[in-house]
Amino acid sequence: MNAYLELHKSQWSLKPFGPTLDQVVQKSEKKSEFYSDFIEFYIKSWDREKYNVYQKGYERYYNMRHFGNHVMCSFLVRSISPLAVGHGGVSILETNLSLHPIYGIPYIPASALKGLAARYASHTLSLHTSALGKTEYDYQVLFGTEGCAGYVHFHDAWITPSTAANSLKQDVLTPHHQLYNQISVDLYNDTQDYPAPSDMDSPIPIPFLIAKGEFTIALSFEGNEAEATPWLNLAKDILVEALHYEGIGAKTNAGYGVFVEINGEQT
Repeated sequence: MNAYLELHKSQWSLKPFGPTLDQVVQKSEKKSEFYSDFIEFYIKSWDREKYNVYQKGYERYYNMRHFGNHVMCSFLVRSISPLAVGHGGVSILETNLSLHPIYGIPYIPASALKGLAARYASHTLSLHTSALGKTEYDYQVLFGTEGCAGYVHFHDAWITPSTAANSLKQDVLTPHHQLYNQISVDLYNDTQDYPAPSDMDSPIPIPFLIAKGEFTIALSFEGNEAEATPWLNLAKDILVEALHYEGIGAKTNAGYGVFVEINGEQT
């Protein structure tokens, strides 16, 4: 089973008489059952053969040659809260989750990692370390400018083979005033009187997919090798701190997307 293809291309049910993807689009109340079937089928698909295939792909991806023989720093992080990266991406199921198109596993796009680190450096750390302001030399070496790329490269973070099989979970968002929120955008164009939201409104659960597990983050440096280690260590420290204190992906204000480092390796 490729989880990416099942959520974007499949038109069949995951089990006999279960809801199909097109049925879920037409009747949202079937979404929770569909996700339950989806996660169950995803877990069962991780036999020894699939594990070995992904293990080889994982090892090949993190081989130094893949990153152009630059000096590389890799380290492991573990999610301590649900991860909803790619939540706002294109999906027929309203909410999305970043899944690898070939292996169908959760991953964190490089753009999300770099964006988080750059924002944390310029908005938070620069208040205490002026060298990380957007116009300063250190920031531009790490993240670049509009006219020039930075020397530190952020790469997609893949989930580890040992945690991939049980990485997908179902979560739920429960708006209590959905009708009011839907119609409030039309208030300026409508003369009708709408009732104000109250505690008598019925909550409407909206299920969605999240991920949990351990991810390997890789950073590489393109430049003078003698200067690589300090810059890579600085980029790593910024990213690890941002992942822990701000989180990554959607719903970080609700505590989603928080990570801790579990060990590091310099190669």
